[in-house]
Amino acid sequence: MEMPTVLLFVYCFILQSLQILAVVLPDEQRLVEELFNGNKYDNSVRPVINASHSVVVKFGFSLIQIMDMEEVNQVFVTNAWLEHRWKDDRMRWNESNYNNLKVLRIPASKLWLPDIVLYNNADDYTNGFMPINAMVHSDGWVFWSPPVRLRSSCKVDITFFPFDRQICKLKFGSWSYPKRQVDLVALTDTVELHTYTTNGEWILTENKIIRNEIKYPIGDDLYPDVTVEFLIRRRILYYILNIIFPCFWLNVLSVLTFCLPPDAGEKITLSITVLLSYSVFMLLVAESMPPTSEFVPLIGIYLTMSMALASVAVILTVLVMKLHHCSPQQKRVPKWVRIIVLGILAKIVRCNCITGIKSFKREVQIKKQKASLRHQIEDRDVETSTKLFRDIATKEVVHGSNETLSDHELSDNTPMTGNSLDYFSDVRKSFNLSEPGSSSENKDTILHKTTSEILKYMKYLVSKSDDNDVEEDIVSEWKQVALVVDRLLFWSFLLITIFSTLIILVFVPLSAYGEFSGL
Repeated sequence: MEMPTVLLFVYCFILQSLQILAVVLPDEQRLVEELFNGNKYDNSVRPVINASHSVVVKFGFSLIQIMDMEEVNQVFVTNAWLEHRWKDDRMRWNESNYNNLKVLRIPASKLWLPDIVLYNNADDYTNGFMPINAMVHSDGWVFWSPPVRLRSSCKVDITFFPFDRQICKLKFGSWSYPKRQVDLVALTDTVELHTYTTNGEWILTENKIIRNEIKYPIGDDLYPDVTVEFLIRRRILYYILNIIFPCFWLNVLSVLTFCLPPDAGEKITLSITVLLSYSVFMLLVAESMPPTSEFVPLIGIYLTMSMALASVAVILTVLVMKLHHCSPQQKRVPKWVRIIVLGILAKIVRCNCITGIKSFKREVQIKKQKASLRHQIEDRDVETSTKLFRDIATKEVVHGSNETLSDHELSDNTPMTGNSLDYFSDVRKSFNLSEPGSSSENKDTILHKTTSEILKYMKYLVSKSDDNDVEEDIVSEWKQVALVVDRLLFWSFLLITIFSTLIILVFVPLSAYGEFSGL
């Protein structure tokens, strides 16, 4: 009898201990043990009792921040919360049995989770979601919202850079379940933005959530997906201050090259410096652009055109300097150049220079005057010249003496000055015209010869003066042509710069988007 009594005592003790433990266990712990151990919960099986039923997963997207738009890699980076709601038929309980416990928070790894993935993911799939708890309600509804950083592929259209707008889509869907097993629907039609933090480079203008059903070649089942679409616009203030304004001022410097006088030695230097600056800006812009030939950005077109203008400006500056610094052996300016450049274009650019027709008439008049003077010298009677030099040479004027000619000997018709008399007195002495014993005929012969030499020398001086005048006229005319061309190039480049800037950087973006906002 002692043995059964001992066994009964042990049984009562164990039963009382179990009752005490049952009272000590928290309600949540008892509920978890009942849900997972009592029901033998398997998180690899869909949470439906009837296999023909579909699990409806409601998907929502809450945007936290747009982190970056990597144009080079064409990747859109965002921080977000992915909201999942579905009903698990095995996760139900009576609230009254657990002191009105309505919501149970348990690790999400214990539950069945929909295999929702980002289809256009640009990152690897090894990271997974952050291990957070899921909220399970007493009626079986499960809420799971993991925070994630998404790197999605986004086709970047840089045609209107830096005034561009990009459309980036994030496609979410079940990777393995078709619609008849897991039906993915959208919670709302728009993205939740209550916790959104603005980005310094991009402005979120529009967003929407679209549900699609697609049939893939692997079978006849439909696979639903939820696509989150963002329309973002680039803030342009940074690019205006760091790219567009410097390029515009470089264009202004390129235009001001034609304001420098051709005699300035820095004319070519300034043009080449501006050209090199454009090359540096092209490199800076190319670093932020994707290496593609599908799209050509506006800023690239503008820089290329500006660089082309700077190159042409260097070439034309060399041409202007060539015209300005022409050699005296250069041919005269052609008549048509005088009429067009010095006549018409000079009036258009308001250049104060001799016009083409006036220059031509002036040249003809000068030629006639010089021809008449040369004809008078050539037709002058040698005997008259000889008599003149005989009268001068026979004057008893001693070189270096203080004696001067009397006033009546220097009549008004005598064209010689005192210095001229000294010169001809030296000529008389050099030819020994006053030596005693010289015959009169010999003196006349020597004087005649001397007169002929002097006339030849005077003709040479006149011819030399004519040549110098011609050379000066040629150089002056080409300088006037260079001045008109320089002024014409200045206004031409100025108008081209203004119109190209307005068309490429203002009118084209306005025609594409209709507005400018969001600096």
